[in-house]
Amino acid sequence: MLIDGHCHLAGSTELAQRQQKYQILTILNCDSPEEWEENQRLTKEGDLQLLSFGVHPWKADQYRFEAVLPYLEKANIIGEIGLDSVWTEVPLATQLTIFEQQLIYAMERQKPVVLHTKGCEAEILSLIKKNPNRYLIHWYSSMALQKAYIDFGCYFTIGIDLMRNNAVKELAKKVPLDRLLIETDGLAAIEWALDRKVQVDDYVAILRCHLQSLAELRNIESTILAEKMTKNLQVFING
Repeated sequence: MLIDGHCHLAGSTELAQRQQKYQILTILNCDSPEEWEENQRLTKEGDLQLLSFGVHPWKADQYRFEAVLPYLEKANIIGEIGLDSVWTEVPLATQLTIFEQQLIYAMERQKPVVLHTKGCEAEILSLIKKNPNRYLIHWYSSMALQKAYIDFGCYFTIGIDLMRNNAVKELAKKVPLDRLLIETDGLAAIEWALDRKVQVDDYVAILRCHLQSLAELRNIESTILAEKMTKNLQVFING
């Protein structure tokens, strides 16, 4: 079975249907109440397309914790949440308030968390150590603190730029096989990472190619790695 450990549908019915057709085990991120409702309409009930919900750091100035609490309660997976000092102008203090609230909520209810860590790797590591839980680090692309996050027991989704980004490649070599996952982050992220136009029809082939590249890097058969990652994702979700 193929997995996509972190994906944004971005309203694409075709992508949702493609994941269903090829039975791809996927965590689909929802970063607003509107996206939660939309993704519920686009996906089938079942155990393959799993919705996560969380206030993304880029939107930390748009929502109060109390306003999104009903959606956090509906979700079995919290995320992606985190901090970002690189790709957004939302003040870190604003990000930090709702990030900590969501971390505490998830820890108290033992809901697994998907993390966005751009430029704030040290701050986030310190915070998650205060809130023990199951954590999945989405597309970690820093050379800093890789071992510290691994030693803390985090899961990692390897980004689609595996063969282009040295930090991602080095991380992919180090993550224990029982905590290793892959992701696409959605079609827009694939285009960004590969620097070319991508169609929905390309999605499955790109995901398979990503799996193969990681399998070769880790010197393991792709079918065996796919089986391991399917189990890893299930364990992350269900504990």
